[in-house]
Amino acid sequence: MVKAPLSEIWPLPRLIRAARGLAGIDQAVLAQHAGVSRHAVMAIEGDESDTMDLRRLDVLKKLQSVLEKEFGIEFLRASKKSGAGVRFKKP
Repeated sequence: MVKAPLSEIWPLPRLIRAARGLAGIDQAVLAQHAGVSRHAVMAIEGDESDTMDLRRLDVLKKLQSVLEKEFGIEFLRASKKSGAGVRFKKP
């Protein structure tokens, strides 16, 4: 199975969990909006490996898209001054 390296995994799975918490939704709601199973959301949020298979990477991108477009979440990459994180987009 082909795997994507950590450098290609964005956002990190823990940021999906943080974004979902910020949006105030549970895994079932996110799964429904993204068209995936709740189990898929659980698998992504719990993934702490250094690689990710392409199927999971596809689910990660779906979750990111839903959180950004439907719930107004912005994913922030780490910089010299701060770590990676999530926040609401400006209205």
